[in-house]
Amino acid sequence: MSVPVVPVADAAAGARRIGLNAMSLLGAYVLPRLFSVIAVVVAARVLGAERFGAYGTAGAYAVILSIAATLGLQPLLVRDIARSPARAAELLRAAHVVKAASALFMLTTLVLLVGPLGYGREVVAAAVLLGVSYAIGSFAENLAAYVQAVERMHVWTESSAIAGLVTGVLGALLVWTTSSVVWFCAAPIAGQLAALAWLAARVPAEVRAGTSVRRDDVVRMLRALAPFAAAFVILTLYYKVDVLLLAHWRGTVDVGIYTAGHKFFDVAHALAIVAAAAVYPRLSRDTAHTAATARWSGTRATEILLLGATLAAGVLWILRAHIVRLLFGDAYADAVPVLGWLAIAMPALAVNIAGRYVLGTATRMDRVALLYAGALLLSIVLNARWAPVLGPLGTARAHAVAESVLALGMLHALRVYAAALPGVRTLTAVAAAALLAPVAAALPDPTGIASAALYIVAVLAVYTGTGAVSARDRTVLRSALSPRAGP
Repeated sequence: MSVPVVPVADAAAGARRIGLNAMSLLGAYVLPRLFSVIAVVVAARVLGAERFGAYGTAGAYAVILSIAATLGLQPLLVRDIARSPARAAELLRAAHVVKAASALFMLTTLVLLVGPLGYGREVVAAAVLLGVSYAIGSFAENLAAYVQAVERMHVWTESSAIAGLVTGVLGALLVWTTSSVVWFCAAPIAGQLAALAWLAARVPAEVRAGTSVRRDDVVRMLRALAPFAAAFVILTLYYKVDVLLLAHWRGTVDVGIYTAGHKFFDVAHALAIVAAAAVYPRLSRDTAHTAATARWSGTRATEILLLGATLAAGVLWILRAHIVRLLFGDAYADAVPVLGWLAIAMPALAVNIAGRYVLGTATRMDRVALLYAGALLLSIVLNARWAPVLGPLGTARAHAVAESVLALGMLHALRVYAAALPGVRTLTAVAAAALLAPVAAALPDPTGIASAALYIVAVLAVYTGTGAVSARDRTVLRSALSPRAGP
């Protein structure tokens, strides 16, 4: 089937909009965390290690159970509103009903779980307050889904920054004046309320207006949500289980080594999500209207994410020893091979993240859930075999293998259900880039900087020579980055 060729000017405008989307999404993730650091630092100093640990315990339980409040509903809402903007009001009302029920379930479970564990009233109260903030945040996510779907993602950035600023400033003030963990945990409630109010003010009145909710809309949403929720819960467990297993078999020192290396993988994970989410509304609209365009869009989005992740992974692999030594010191030397294995897994990670967004637009999140369930089982088995003997290195190896096997399954699913399998040129370029990394690392270079620079130049030449990045791609990129280009 032939794919319609989009004019360069239109493609450049689309690329520019996607770039702005990505910057806004990145800001939405980064800004609240930066502002909240202020309060965390003050709390750590005021409360002391033991009572700050109580806050950490309460936060851990609240974060885990917040999964029950969010349920992976946001990407479903983004997809459906992007496809049918006229139905945004009824979709949001149905989503609010679902979130009200899930938030009540989450808070009830939190009280019943944390209360009997003997942590004391302070931890229980703190956990409940944090749970309330996550519940409020889940409603803000519904409105955030609307602004993402209509590609006004800067509004979410603004609301996230407001949430972080209010939480950070108020939290620092409360803990400084009261020395109370409970009052400190009340600050996020104010932050989430401020974010919710900001989003509500920026969403059109006709979208947020109305109180009637049709039962059929709620039932339809619950049916559509089931595979999204299953995939969300399973993939969350998949990306957290390795640390829990390592802590069980080896202890806190090895967990610290693994965590140091894994931080870079976490950053890559967040950036890949930002990139995929930036193009997600357009993918959703494409799949609703033009099958040929959907195939091209899903394929190209996967290819670009894979090419970018492979280049970044090669640079990280070459510089792994230098980066670990610079940031963590010689005491974390054992994190170098950990980072090496996780860098190898980054291209597979990119495929898996792109795959779950593309398959989400193709209404095949059930396959995503099944794939991640298999990867979770494989990760547990491999960790049981390697982690007790090899420690953090074994855990990193287990994760790299599980991520790679998952990527193979994801590629198969992309081919079968979304016609989005990367082309031969892209896969050839990725393989060549992977082979170039050890060659560049073997060059005599004490700092690794020259080796990494040569690697980047060589990989870009490979991408161009193989046609993985075509002359038209470069023209579109130059046009999108031109100062004279429109927004």
